[in-house]
Amino acid sequence: MKHASAPVAPPVPTVASARAEPRHEGVGEVAAGIARELRQPLLAISSAAQLLRFRVAEDPVVEKNVGRILREVERLNAFSSALLDYASADALHLTHADPDALWDEVLENERGRLESRALLVQHTRAEPAARCAVDVTQLRRLFSELLENATEATPEGTDLVLHSTRTDGGAWRCQLRNGGAAIPADALAHVFDLFFTTRAGSAGIGLALARRIAEDHGGSLTLESDAGGTTATITLPASSSPSGA
Repeated sequence: MKHASAPVAPPVPTVASARAEPRHEGVGEVAAGIARELRQPLLAISSAAQLLRFRVAEDPVVEKNVGRILREVERLNAFSSALLDYASADALHLTHADPDALWDEVLENERGRLESRALLVQHTRAEPAARCAVDVTQLRRLFSELLENATEATPEGTDLVLHSTRTDGGAWRCQLRNGGAAIPADALAHVFDLFFTTRAGSAGIGLALARRIAEDHGGSLTLESDAGGTTATITLPASSSPSGA
């Protein structure tokens, strides 16, 4: 008598993930030092380029190259500003806030970016609404950085899924999912590293800054990616009373 063979479970899809590692001591100080050292030479380059433009007017070759110089100066100025943001060790100014309400504000401010790529955001809020002690300005920055990365990775005309919940302990948990291509495992392992990027023109600071903000709030930021897209998960602890306000 033959015994029926046990059913074989289907293979579980591989999901690569990136989790925030503790920051190395001194990284913030190094970043701030680099940013400060860039400021003076960039100002000198910009001033010299403007003077050249004034002295050699109506020369199309000079104008073209001066324009290139000034665009690069602008890019490096933005880079140094982002470095200073990352290195900032200012105390958090905490107040009670619903993180989903802050997400609504960020989505409204970024409506132009989303509409330019025909993207819709499906936002499901936590019920009941969460109350966390947060620095409103910094948390908006975290959300903006994540949205920018998700927008760049998402095919035009598709949806982003933003889903928030409350944990049993009252913490707020939010996932932002895009339907873009999977991030290769070797790249995913470094997405939170300062200066690491796979996007042309990016300084590689945004996700490192977002992670720092989440950790400064006592929360976390992780990234998982598979063939169906990439999910960023933010957690923030619940708080019964604001501190440091």
